[in-house]
Amino acid sequence: MVLYNPDFDVTKKTLSSLASQVDQICVVDNSPSDHSEVLSGYESVEYKPLLKNIGIAAAQNIGIRYFIDLGYDFVLFSDQDSIASEKVVDKLLENYQALKEASIKVGAVGTRAINRQTGLPYVEKSNEIRVIDKRVLSNTSNITECYSIMSSISLIPCKVFNIVGGFDESLFIDGVDNEWCWRAWHKCGLRSFIVEDAEIGHMLGEGDRFFFLKKVAIASPFRVYYQFRNYLWLCRRDYVPRYWKKKNGMKYFVKLFYFPICVAPRAMYLRRIVHGVISGLNPVKSNWPILLMLSSLLKISRGGKCLIISRIQNSKNLIVSSYPLYA
Repeated sequence: MVLYNPDFDVTKKTLSSLASQVDQICVVDNSPSDHSEVLSGYESVEYKPLLKNIGIAAAQNIGIRYFIDLGYDFVLFSDQDSIASEKVVDKLLENYQALKEASIKVGAVGTRAINRQTGLPYVEKSNEIRVIDKRVLSNTSNITECYSIMSSISLIPCKVFNIVGGFDESLFIDGVDNEWCWRAWHKCGLRSFIVEDAEIGHMLGEGDRFFFLKKVAIASPFRVYYQFRNYLWLCRRDYVPRYWKKKNGMKYFVKLFYFPICVAPRAMYLRRIVHGVISGLNPVKSNWPILLMLSSLLKISRGGKCLIISRIQNSKNLIVSSYPLYA
């Protein structure tokens, strides 16, 4: 489990929902403060305070190394605010074994997230490949094969990380779980599944708002930067599905206008979006007209008068091409 300035009323419920279902919990804390005292009452919790935010991918890789070093067979991932239903881990294990017995190469099995505000499941039809009826395999659930699944709450065999690698730390936060699933399929033919009756209570971003009858998940300005940057980075990778590039291109085009106009703090959203786009377009020449325009918008939103980019750092290794778990 990865923490970042958590609401401990919710995080304690998350820990309690998992404590009886797993042998050991490793909590990697990206918060600037040490929360050892708050977590001291949990005997099965190994707490690792980092005192700085190194990103969810790097924090998850620390947890993966911890469990691999201890000889565990599986790693179960959880967010700080995902509350698991009873026997959710047993359901994931049972269905993983059923898929393996059917000679299906499994990378990850995950849960069906339920929106805590509405009580409705999060469903993304374009991400779904097929539904495997529970009567087809010797299992207890309907299973949906997906291009990718979210990491919370998901189960991945430790041995898979030795083949696929860990999570891409260059992405920091957004798209980390998606990228790993796509890479697992592209590199090794390993597939991702959702066990439909393994449910968790979850909330995407800061909640939802409606825009022309469409729900828009509200992210913080901090996260919006990574959404725009990582979208542009991932679009360069040939193993990222075309449907995702197209769908998210449309989504971020809407957010490009929606956040700075409709969501406070508007100026902050504009700055973070522009910064994310500029970072996402690297490495490019700093005198490109599009970058001059974006930089001008950024300076204007800050109240400045400078209308040129003074410098953009060029790097030949902005996108990580290997994902080792050990240095």
